[in-house]
Amino acid sequence: MQKIEKNCALQNEKIIELAGYKKEDFSVCLGCKICASVCTVNDLSINTNPQELLSSLFLGNTIEKDNPLVRYCTNCYRCTSACPWKIRIPEVVRALREDLGIESQFEKAFKGAISIWGRVYEPYVFLMSATFMLKEGYMQYMPKWLEYISFHLPHKTKRR
Repeated sequence: MQKIEKNCALQNEKIIELAGYKKEDFSVCLGCKICASVCTVNDLSINTNPQELLSSLFLGNTIEKDNPLVRYCTNCYRCTSACPWKIRIPEVVRALREDLGIESQFEKAFKGAISIWGRVYEPYVFLMSATFMLKEGYMQYMPKWLEYISFHLPHKTKRR
């Protein structure tokens, strides 16, 4: 059992480093849970708390693939904007996803938009994610999401 805990702690340190942090950087988290209060995932009626994810990493606990934040984080950085210490939780989530071998439909769509236009184009991301959202029952949250999306015509950027 002790060997499993040690492996998990080493794995978590690797994830923390991959996110561009050191373990000590998470010790400044005040536990205020402001990040949870602004989290877009909670708009989906899923009870997530980014602060718990940071605590689990800091303490060396196992984080499962089915953790709602790991599965559904949209990388909107609202949590980072609200955090008194500006902890970049989406980068931690991306590092976790990479370590766990998970790539969300949103990430695939973001990468697709960037490869086509050289930047994120929200309507494209939405359209590429629409089948997933329909299948999973997320369309009921469309009115809330439209508050965050700005629609504009795409244009290709010149690549050098």
